[in-house]
Amino acid sequence: MSHGLRRERTGGTSYLTGGEGPTLVFLHGIPGSALTWAPVAGRLADAYHVVVPDLRGFGQSEPADDYYLEGQAQAVRDLLDTLDIDSFSLVTHDFGGPVGLTMLRLFPDLEMRGLVVSDTNLFTDTYVPPPLRVAGVPVLGRLVFTAMVGNRLGLRLLHRAATKRRDTVPWSAFQRHLTPSGITTTRRIFQRSLADLEGNYGPIERSLPEVAVPTLVLWGDSDPFFGVDVGERTAAALDGMLTVYERTGHFVPEERPAAVAAAIREFCEQAAADGYQGSSFSPST
Repeated sequence: MSHGLRRERTGGTSYLTGGEGPTLVFLHGIPGSALTWAPVAGRLADAYHVVVPDLRGFGQSEPADDYYLEGQAQAVRDLLDTLDIDSFSLVTHDFGGPVGLTMLRLFPDLEMRGLVVSDTNLFTDTYVPPPLRVAGVPVLGRLVFTAMVGNRLGLRLLHRAATKRRDTVPWSAFQRHLTPSGITTTRRIFQRSLADLEGNYGPIERSLPEVAVPTLVLWGDSDPFFGVDVGERTAAALDGMLTVYERTGHFVPEERPAAVAAAIREFCEQAAADGYQGSSFSPST
């Protein structure tokens, strides 16, 4: 039980769920787990059916050979099929953003009623600091990323640098995400993402004009990875509304759970009031 939600499992995927009503599906980032979104989803379970999976290799979900975008997208789709969900609003953070958009690109039969993205990257030209440009170098890349995000010390430093509101998200709470499998998968995803931004993010960036649904973009004003300018660009690309939270770092759902839940509730209520019934994601290519 977490924030009034119950934990269930289907296949290799563990997830939190609760509530009744229109479905909201939440996808977390890295490092993270379903607990990233639990404080938000728990607040929304009074009016919505919430589904919050641990991505494969994170939290209580089993690792998978295909741990990257398409593999994660397939695992989420399998979960939705098991739960007989084909219409939903998608709420994402960090790596969950490209996972969700990959899922919608691969499975255009899914009906999306709304999209929320938070502190994520959807573009091929994201700035990569010089030390991280070794991602594609054999052996050296793995050594660098293991030192930075492949162990608890490196991730504790990341938490300190990326979390503005450490009173809300102390290390003692954040480290709940850091299972041995989660640490390994975090390192592998970081390294693979930065090794080939064009190859990994090109299909996502090209698909953005096809996302013709109401979109809400949430951002922290002190995100050291993706500045507010990235949030503005994301909102423009998705023709969405942008909300920027002051004195907030990268982990917006955990740093501002009450405000984020209220923003999502208002967004969904407005979409419903406008009569939006959902639209299939239909790539042009």
